[in-house]
Amino acid sequence: MRFAVIGDIHADFTLADAMVRRHAGPVDVIFSVGDAEPNRDEAESLGVAGPAKYRKVGDFPRFAAGLQAMSAPLYFIGGNHEPWPALDAHGPGEWAPGFHFLGRSGVAEIAGLRVAFLSGIYSRHFSEPDEPPAVTPGRLKEYGYFTGPHVEHLLEAARGRRIDLLITHDWPAGLAYRHRGGAPVGCRRIRMLTDTLRPQVHACGHMHVPYRERVGTTDVVCLSQVRHGTSPADTVAVLELAPGGTLREVSLAGPASGRSPA
Repeated sequence: MRFAVIGDIHADFTLADAMVRRHAGPVDVIFSVGDAEPNRDEAESLGVAGPAKYRKVGDFPRFAAGLQAMSAPLYFIGGNHEPWPALDAHGPGEWAPGFHFLGRSGVAEIAGLRVAFLSGIYSRHFSEPDEPPAVTPGRLKEYGYFTGPHVEHLLEAARGRRIDLLITHDWPAGLAYRHRGGAPVGCRRIRMLTDTLRPQVHACGHMHVPYRERVGTTDVVCLSQVRHGTSPADTVAVLELAPGGTLREVSLAGPASGRSPA
């Protein structure tokens, strides 16, 4: 079995699929690490947090209407820039033909893979309390945070189960990478998931920076935005599942911009 993982799409689905077709070839499933922005219409695009100049409907309405199709079924989590009011109202399941929203957190069996997932990014105000505050109506940014209960739900769903692939939007803390040579990046709560679940591969996006690092027995694969990558491995990771159950990344032409062997 062969899978593609794509970085932040930001409503450019035609480009994302072209990159998969060109660099990955035929795959069974495509996974999105969040900030896909699958806006089915203009009303949903208005539910995406961020300055108005960055909001766009994008080309997803054509996919939703069946006028275009991805090269394989796409399963996506949510990032901090999504049509969250519509996604939450819809819930997990088929969002459009060939597109499946995994949900806020949990574990799913997909094409022979056991996939754990957590949508959103960290906020001390929302992610730490056992009972997080309610989202303030009209404050779209607040929809894009994960909460303590989301994390606990994931841990409970994964208890006693082997996890092949963990998908989060934000990075785990403790990586060697320093953003622009400065402070470390990543979230301690997400690193706890990496260390506790010990997936074979942990894929993430959000920072629009490509990076790879080995953490214990886990390959952490950080992917860039589809429009920002300078080499295939910047924005697309190809994973192969061997008959024995080993999941590994297949090298593409051109290394990712950052890599640590540790």
